[in-house]
Amino acid sequence: MHGHTSFPGEGERPRGAERQRVADEKQHQALYRRYRPQTPTEVLGQDHVVRALTGAIREGRLHHAFLFCGPRGTGKTSTARILAKMVNCEQGPTAEPCGVCSQCVTIREGTHLDVVEIDAASHGGVEDARELREKAPTAPVQGREKVYIIDEAQRLSREAFDALLKVFEEPPAGVRFVLATTEPHKMPPTIVGRCQRFDFRRLSMEQLAEHLTDIATREGVILEPSAAHAIARQAEGSARDAISLLDQASVLGGATIDDDAIRALLGAPRGEVQHELADAVAVGDARTAFEVVDRLVQDGQDLRNVTAESLGHFRNLLLVKTAPGQQDLIDVAADAYDALRIQAEKFTPGELARVISLLLAAQQDMRWTTSPRISLELALVRATIPDTDPSPAGLVARLERLERLANLEAGSVVPPASAVHAAPPSPADDVEVPVPAEPIEVPDPVAETPDVPSADEDVVIVEAAEPESAARPEAADGPEPAGFTPGPEPAPEPSGPATQMPVPHAADAGNVDVTMLRRSWPALIDHLGTSRQMILKAILESATVSAYDGETLELAFPPDRKVGPQKVAERQDDLRAALNDLFGVSPTITCVVREAREPAGGVAAVEVVDEEDVPDEAEALRRVQEMLGATPADPSGDTG
Repeated sequence: MHGHTSFPGEGERPRGAERQRVADEKQHQALYRRYRPQTPTEVLGQDHVVRALTGAIREGRLHHAFLFCGPRGTGKTSTARILAKMVNCEQGPTAEPCGVCSQCVTIREGTHLDVVEIDAASHGGVEDARELREKAPTAPVQGREKVYIIDEAQRLSREAFDALLKVFEEPPAGVRFVLATTEPHKMPPTIVGRCQRFDFRRLSMEQLAEHLTDIATREGVILEPSAAHAIARQAEGSARDAISLLDQASVLGGATIDDDAIRALLGAPRGEVQHELADAVAVGDARTAFEVVDRLVQDGQDLRNVTAESLGHFRNLLLVKTAPGQQDLIDVAADAYDALRIQAEKFTPGELARVISLLLAAQQDMRWTTSPRISLELALVRATIPDTDPSPAGLVARLERLERLANLEAGSVVPPASAVHAAPPSPADDVEVPVPAEPIEVPDPVAETPDVPSADEDVVIVEAAEPESAARPEAADGPEPAGFTPGPEPAPEPSGPATQMPVPHAADAGNVDVTMLRRSWPALIDHLGTSRQMILKAILESATVSAYDGETLELAFPPDRKVGPQKVAERQDDLRAALNDLFGVSPTITCVVREAREPAGGVAAVEVVDEEDVPDEAEALRRVQEMLGATPADPSGDTG
């Protein structure tokens, strides 16, 4: 009756387009494909490229060949497809393709016969190039112009480039070429000179975080700002990588993507790890550095990437230290700049430069070694303990240590000009090196009390003023060992009522250690600012927790902050009150000033002079002779 013969069950089965629609709905499409830019206004962070292309379209001055350069995931291939829409749209050529006509739809779906995408990595031979050269002059089949998009163009062979040179030099009418590459330096100059070059830039972290938040909102997912910044930081300027990570995080976190989901996906936040390593380097805590590396290895992290991230972090610290206030030079979140500024106060520029050079050497060594962990650990050991560094920077650090042991002011002993400019004598010549006019007097270091440094020493070791009853318990047992004690020291065993913890909230003291205090130090700084303790806040921004044993908290200041211990001693009650408010502890406060390691800037632990380390007069004189390359003057006045 209806002119159609139906078969049993036919009405229940989707047919034709309906069947295809159901299949498409069942197949999941990756987010980076679903949110690929389709119009010029959707291209993110490449305004200079979009303006140039749309302006050329409007003025009818569009070039025949383009070279799109830039890092991965910045929109090179997507922009090439948008260019193909501009020249083939039914409303065009137009700078604003409609996106709904048959030309735009087929280009978007990748089925347009005149828009050919070639992967040079797998089709980069000379035969492929000859085939392209032969097909290029033919008339378009479906659209207005033919567009050839060659991805990873640097993978074309030299013969293939030679085969394409003629068609690039004298292109047929109605043909456009777009070469996309991540390594433009590998492109032949003969090809580059015949193309209009556009350099695509990495996206900033703020741009990526905002873009991810917008995508998450459209997908019905709640993305916390801190999680968005963590994903953007991991993507390193690539929009495609960032959206792929968001896709993975949405599977782990469900309807809400928070820091826990990001931690499960990426491991420990990179910022926390890098700040922890930098704090360990600042106070010469090699044990903490080893523990951090071990934790990263157990988490399955690639230590090559960790080294690259450490380089980036110390570079940021160096920029903050040497170019204060230039936040635009550092690609970090706005709320992370203050943390970098606070940590940069713990270093001198020379120290940061030395650490960066050590990490660069480790990164270079990782290219050839099968044990990247050893390379990274060796760099961190040399950064925290300059005595293990055989470079000239480490040598300068050791010379300064000898000067201090001899009670000589750093840099005060300089060879005479005649000794510097005179040629070194040959072994056959029986000539003594000229010596200063006056003999060098080396004070007896044993005669002085080791624990009381002289006023002109570079190393300042100051303890906050405390009542005698609150003196450090180690003082009765003998002098402290040289250098910092890495990590927390074991608490003394209770021996009666007299050894009970003198701090309130003693039950919470066991949960506080060096690592927790270092990690929570910015919170203490903020608390002091809230409490209007601005002077103490400014002083403690450059301090680093070096040791904590449950009763005594030791703070280390950089060499250029020698007044810090005195200021802390004047305001120790306020500091102890702040520690009690935040952590439930009220320890004894001691402060030290780290050694200066200029000009090389080596970072080392504070050297506390012990009786065993103090040389006798003869040994000190021998060391000074080695430093100066001279012989002592004869007391009788005979210099012959």
